Order: sequence, then C-alpha cells, then structure tokens
Amino acid sequence: MTEKVSLVYKNIFIYRIIINILYGLKYKKRFENVVNLIANKDQKILELCFGDIYIAEFAKNNNKIWTGYDINQNFISFAKKGGYNAINKDIIELKSFPKSDVCIIIGSLYHFIHDLENILTKMLESSSKVIISEPIKNLSDHRYIGFFAKKLANAGKGDEQLRFNEHSFLDILNKYKDKLSFNYKIVSIDRDILVIINKNEK
Repeated sequence: MTEKVSLVYKNIFIYRIIINILYGLKYKKRFENVVNLIANKDQKILELCFGDIYIAEFAKNNNKIWTGYDINQNFISFAKKGGYNAINKDIIELKSFPKSDVCIIIGSLYHFIHDLENILTKMLESSSKVIISEPIKNLSDHRYIGFFAKKLANAGKGDEQLRFNEHSFLDILNKYKDKLSFNYKIVSIDRDILVIINKNEK
C-alpha cells in the first residue's frame, strides 16, 4: 500500500519552491547540466523518477521523444497536461525499461539504495548511455535536522533517511562497473555529483 507522500511531493509548485530553497535557487541548473550531456543523436530519452518536466520540455523543443516514469500521480498529472508521455509506475516493479538512446535519473537514486544492482542493470539494458545526477550533500546528514529531512523525503514508500555522499556513491559505481560491464566519467561534483555511464562494448 502506498504511503502518504511528504508535502514536497504533493504539488509541483510546492516542490519547486522547496527544492529551489534547498539548492540556493540553482534547482534548474541541475537539469541544464544534464541536458548538456544529451547528444544530437540521442533521439529517445527515458527519464526515471522525473518529478519535474524540464527534460521533457527540452525534448519537445528539440524534436526528441521523451518517456518519463514516476510513482507520484501529482507529477504524472502535471506532465500529462503538458502533453508528455508520463507513466505512473514504480520502476522497481518493472521487469525492464523501454529501449532508449539515453536513460536519465536525477536526484532519485537514493530511493533505491537497497536495490541498486537491479536499477542499474535495467538502465543499462535500456540504453548504452546512462546519466545520473545525485545529491551528495544532504540535509539528512545534519545531526539536528536529519529527522525532518527524512520526513520530507517520503515520495510514497515511507520515510527515507539514507543518502549518498561522494565516497559512497563512487563506491557503488566501482562495485558494479565490472559486474555490469560499464565505465563511467565524473562530469562535475558540487551539491550533486553528475556522471555519465557507458556500457562496455562486447
């Protein structure tokens, strides 16, 4: 049964306000950084746990095909009103993801911290190119406000306090890169770490 979501996930406009506060008004910049990694030849874009529609808007404006998955019906409804192919589904429940030229997940990998091999496997089966932007400096790490950060992080599956830092995130990639046959490049490290993953050619 789906849990009640946190306030931040109940409305796209509330979501934008809160995330902008957390990101020091640089919220949109995280999407721009990802867009810069999407090549002209990347026609089919798959975005997991999309939340907002910045990548979808980019795809539409550049004649690309965007498909987005999210568990949050509020975000799905907002995207559909804009005419975007948004699908309300928990990606853990999917046996596979649609084929794409690039598979993207922004700020949401921590939701699957206990099932990362599964998620990474399906992403790499979907596309030979994967872009991940993940927060590595988090309020939940704070001694006093971690409890409240955890409460804000309920996207529909309960409170979540576990987050990545730079070392734990890179440890995960290094743990699975040989097993899942991929290599990765760190594009930038700031509030978020941005990496591009390429499947090794056989």
